Amino acid sequence: MAKKRKKKTYTTPKKIKHKRKPVKMAVLKYYRVDSDGKIKRLRRECPSDTCGAGVFMAAHKDRQYCGRCGTTYLHNE
Repeated sequence: MAKKRKKKTYTTPKKIKHKRKPVKMAVLKYYRVDSDGKIKRLRRECPSDTCGAGVFMAAHKDRQYCGRCGTTYLHNE
């Protein structure tokens, strides 16, 4: 019978992957209800044909970004 191979010892530790933290009630960031009961959208909806209505763009400090199709609009200051 053949001899069993010795287990390799690694020099560097394993890379710890980033875990995404779930945000509770994240939908509240996208809408605001006025005093008269009207609903106002706080984020811009993606205008591209692939996304359409219902896909909101992320509001960054300097840009608006669609996470689904990658469309980016820069703010000019």
